Amino acid sequence: MIGDRLRAIREAKQLTQEDIAERTGFSQACVSRVEKGDAIPSIETVEKWARALQVPVHQLFYGEGEPPSLPNLPNRLTADDIIRGGSTE
Repeated sequence: MIGDRLRAIREAKQLTQEDIAERTGFSQACVSRVEKGDAIPSIETVEKWARALQVPVHQLFYGEGEPPSLPNLPNRLTADDIIRGGSTE
């Protein structure tokens, strides 16, 4: 799914796989494997790809729309809370 989006955005911007390879430092073969769905990119790879395509990262996952809103998550302890022995209650 992400490979399809990567390819569609790349083609819409009239970029080649070689252009993406140059901009990201990946090989053209790596670019091809990800676009075909033969490889699953890490988040770091997705971030580099987003920079190369000049799009926000969420667009690679959710398309043109806005990302879904997050549910109300419980409060989490910060590093300072943990050091001080605090709680979220």
